[in-house]
Amino acid sequence: MIHRLAIPLLLATVTIAQDDAVSANVRYADIPGQDAVSYAITLQVDLEARRLVGEVHYEFEVTSATDTIRLDAKRSPDWHVRFTGADGAELAAEWTDEQVKVTLPATAQAGDKVEFASHLEGAPVDGFYFQDNRYGEPLAFTDHYSIRAHGWLPCEDNPADRARFSLELRYPEDAEAIAFGARDGDAADAGCRTAHFTGASEIPPYMFAIVVGPFARVHEDGDPRLADHLVYARDVERARQLLVHDARWLQTMERTFGPYPFAKYATVQCPTRWGGFEAPGNVQLAESLFDDPLRGTGTLAHELVHMWFGDGVGYAEWREVWLAEGFASYFGPWLHAEVGGPKLAESLAAMRAGWLRSFEGRTKSIRDDRFPHPDAALNSNTYPKGAWVLHMLRGELGDEAFFAALKAYFTTCRGRSVRTADFVAAVENSCGRELHGFFAQWLDRVGCPELGITTAGGRLVVEQVQPGGPYEFWLRLRLGTDADAERRVRVTEARTELPFDGTVDEVELDPAVELLYRPR
Repeated sequence: MIHRLAIPLLLATVTIAQDDAVSANVRYADIPGQDAVSYAITLQVDLEARRLVGEVHYEFEVTSATDTIRLDAKRSPDWHVRFTGADGAELAAEWTDEQVKVTLPATAQAGDKVEFASHLEGAPVDGFYFQDNRYGEPLAFTDHYSIRAHGWLPCEDNPADRARFSLELRYPEDAEAIAFGARDGDAADAGCRTAHFTGASEIPPYMFAIVVGPFARVHEDGDPRLADHLVYARDVERARQLLVHDARWLQTMERTFGPYPFAKYATVQCPTRWGGFEAPGNVQLAESLFDDPLRGTGTLAHELVHMWFGDGVGYAEWREVWLAEGFASYFGPWLHAEVGGPKLAESLAAMRAGWLRSFEGRTKSIRDDRFPHPDAALNSNTYPKGAWVLHMLRGELGDEAFFAALKAYFTTCRGRSVRTADFVAAVENSCGRELHGFFAQWLDRVGCPELGITTAGGRLVVEQVQPGGPYEFWLRLRLGTDADAERRVRVTEARTELPFDGTVDEVELDPAVELLYRPR
């Protein structure tokens, strides 16, 4: 999903057996009893006045009898929101700080679909911003992750609740615009353009993105689904040097995991708070991304991976974000290496070193949900440790079974928001192995194996000294300096003794960078 600028490559423990339970963090849980079907949005963006006017037409299905719909939403003296029914009559709305309860004209029964609308006007509270870019040019853009969409768009602001989105966008004729979905109509009148965007895929609100501003276009050859990238005019030459790999990466990802899930692919430069944000089909890039070619290319690879993992297959709770960020942190460097970036082992070694220094690495499990805000779920566990879980799974299964399992996961779960249990089930079904122990130790335990090595009397002793009992893993050892003198052993106990012949002056742990561990 998101590539933080600070990550260049890149609870009490809840077990996988309990994975279908709702997260303990109920503040950010899905709203029960209702399901968003579609959001049809009409917006007029005034860059000069920095104001937004619009309407949202909703279709919801209710799963139990109700006379209200609850939405995550905000309002302020500068941001006016009201609701009307299908007949245009105003609906009563009961507001709290971050939610509104809209009273329907009549009680809806389980299975019914209800339609209503919201009317929006003013300066949004959050999520939709009017801001000058780094060259002083006015922009309008969304920056939703994680729970900022409802700062302007009353919605179910939760990753589990996917819906269809369409947009009619009116904006100044001297600007460019991009948004989620295929652009299927365009007109100009009275100094404005009107563009229509329709998305065939269902997405949660945080993924829906719009950017409007005075952009230049950068064309990229190689795939008809590549739309022109939108960049600042003064950054065009630098952008052209980096925006050259997407066609190749799309082919690699499709060949490995399955069809690209969206209508188009493009990127747009804007003042996002993230290094990159994986808005499906129109990825948002930080203003400074093109200033650093190595970091920039790594981020571009990371965000493209999200089209499959994070967007094409999403996650149903914020604590499950490793299903997006761990995947992009692993396969982003994998793609980057394909076009001349650091070797995957080098990227993994760097991620391991950073994770070993991290606070989360010593105090939290990957799916820890004790966060004050879902943004805090983005950390060293969900990025590099998540990547390492996939790398060790690859070592456990072998390349053929690993890639087949991930392709099966994407194929089975495409278009859905899932939990870790769904991923584990897909992998187990594909490879025909029970892997509960593997995932439980790496996802739900804090830390990693802490290993000490000693040699004496013709025996090599591997000791696990971390609290909580031993892990089970494969460990490669290089005895001396001879690469041919490597041994790959299965470690299952706190103390493992291995006989060897002759004398060993040096033992190298994990010479091929295959294990997440802490040396002691």
